[in-house]
Amino acid sequence: MKIFEIVKKPRQQKQFEQTWEYFCRQFGWYNDPYSKNGVRYNLLLPANHNKMGKKVIGTIEFIPYDPANPDSTVEGESRYKFSGVQKIIENKDRVWEIDKLCLHKDFHRLGYFSHFITVVHDHAITHNPKFYVAIVENKLYRMLSMMLGSSIVKQGDPIPGPSTSLVPVIINIEDIRHNASLAGKLMSMAVLKESPKKKTITGFKKVKKIFFIERLVPKK
Repeated sequence: MKIFEIVKKPRQQKQFEQTWEYFCRQFGWYNDPYSKNGVRYNLLLPANHNKMGKKVIGTIEFIPYDPANPDSTVEGESRYKFSGVQKIIENKDRVWEIDKLCLHKDFHRLGYFSHFITVVHDHAITHNPKFYVAIVENKLYRMLSMMLGSSIVKQGDPIPGPSTSLVPVIINIEDIRHNASLAGKLMSMAVLKESPKKKTITGFKKVKKIFFIERLVPKK
């Protein structure tokens, strides 16, 4: 059952932008440029959970890490110097940034966030990264720490954000993929349920206080 799509067509890109940029406008977050070599995914509401046709409920973007990239979402002033981490420099060609991760709040606590595991798995088997780097909200970092254990490592001090502290992290995705027990546990979390709990689902434009951003980057 299709729960994501890779953004390739103009229509898909438009849906990605509409979903992500609405969050940015609502909360005043800085919207990093869309990287020309980025790989973007739309997270979809499974067909058996939705009778209204295809619905995008979240987004995520992967960008090849380049410390010299002026549009880097993780490196630079007010962010973090991942270029100072030896294992990142030694494996620079196998490091990807994670950015623009968001999930519509109507779908929180219904198991949909775990569907991002399937998206990350697809990216990992396609591009064979060793590390992912990101700057995430503290609450998301705590959740990922419980899920990933020592495969996620916090870097440096928290970065002050508009409403919460932000945590630079390195995720050793290669170790996760080689750890059969952990990989199996994560993939089992991503298994689709037959039907979500009953909950009124409303459109993005009709609800003003139902949004949550999992990835936060300080506004420039």
